[in-house]
Amino acid sequence: MPPKKSGQNETALARLVKELLSDYEQRANYYKTTVCNSVKLCFRKAVEEDHPVTRLLVDPQDRKTVEYWIDDKLCDVFSNVGGDDKRRTTQKKNINKKQLKEDKPLVKLLPLIETIRAKRYTTIQEILIWDCYIENDDMVALTGLFNKECYLITRIELIDCFLDTECIRLLVANIAISKILRELSLDFNEIGEQGCCILCDGLVRNQYLTYLSLRFCGLTKQCGLWLGNVIAETAIRELILDGNSLEAEGTIALISRISDAAEKEGFERTEEIRRKKLVAEESKSRGRAKVKDLNVLEAAHDDIIDLATPSSSKKTSAKSDKNKSSKRRKRGRKNKSKPLSPPSGPQIAVLKLADNEINHYGQEGNFNTVRCMQLLKSIISHSKDLQEVDLFANDIGDLAARQILEGILCRKDAKLPQIGVRLGHRINQDTFDMVRKLASGPKKKKVRGKKRK
Repeated sequence: MPPKKSGQNETALARLVKELLSDYEQRANYYKTTVCNSVKLCFRKAVEEDHPVTRLLVDPQDRKTVEYWIDDKLCDVFSNVGGDDKRRTTQKKNINKKQLKEDKPLVKLLPLIETIRAKRYTTIQEILIWDCYIENDDMVALTGLFNKECYLITRIELIDCFLDTECIRLLVANIAISKILRELSLDFNEIGEQGCCILCDGLVRNQYLTYLSLRFCGLTKQCGLWLGNVIAETAIRELILDGNSLEAEGTIALISRISDAAEKEGFERTEEIRRKKLVAEESKSRGRAKVKDLNVLEAAHDDIIDLATPSSSKKTSAKSDKNKSSKRRKRGRKNKSKPLSPPSGPQIAVLKLADNEINHYGQEGNFNTVRCMQLLKSIISHSKDLQEVDLFANDIGDLAARQILEGILCRKDAKLPQIGVRLGHRINQDTFDMVRKLASGPKKKKVRGKKRK
């Protein structure tokens, strides 16, 4: 830790962060809300270490803890039902008094966002909001940052924030026009089918978002079709859907277009390999004699041209070549300054579908599960960008698990990068061990250390 600086030696950055904290406290007092302790810690740490705040965590921790009684304690309560009622009423009164003294107003997001906008603090890149109740006015203030291009916010997390459909509509309306946001996480918000439909309608218009997380959001099999269209038409490459109820039918709708694109990619790759082999065989069959004759003819032709063309024309041609190269450099510089959007299309790098009720208990029984794994098999076999697939806590069965193993073996034969696949334990032990061995995860590059003297 660096030594604490006195008031005279404080930098302009430290003074600005202190002003931010004091302004936030004043606005929280004006709105009659509680100041978030995690935000305080972020600002104080930035002042002590003299660095800008780039990652802002809003974690109020103001929810009441739930007390789970042990069996013995519960038995004592029921055994003393006919006991002294006055003693119990006095205990309840004391508990109510303590709760009234300890209860504070909930933390709101609005004062913090207004402080950031009032002070024009533009260095924040990540806003993480956990367990904080967000109302419509909070969401309007938060999404207002996306309209201003000076705020370079690349990641938003709204985890367990009680988001309703109106909040989702406000959020998506501004995300659709954002060119800076790359990662969005809405875990543990019961948005359901209606919220997912609103979310997908807005995300289709965004071509810059690359990461989407919707863990435990109450999604059903109908949501698989909407999410599949989003993946196929946008730049999202990482999709996290753990803890929902997509089932096999919803998963088929989700990955069908990705599977078709993967098969097309594999076909084009094999055609390219076949074409290269044919070209190599033709070049060998021609022989080296013809190549030597061509080289002699080209050399003689160049000598004739050098004798025919005067030196002045050579100079002009050299100047023109220089001008062309300088123009190309200028164009290259101009193109580099423009922000480029990530590639879009039906591709996926990380797909997490743990605990999604993908089993043979749904409609059409075991057929849908096997069909779902066949589509995943084609993605695993042919997609070069794929890195991870998670199917943990899904009772897919031995036949479907065998499809995954065949896809991994095909990928190995095609010499594509290694991936990570996680399956549930309720399958054949040999299949489980083979999948774990062949698809343990992408290989990490070894970093060579410096040689010791």
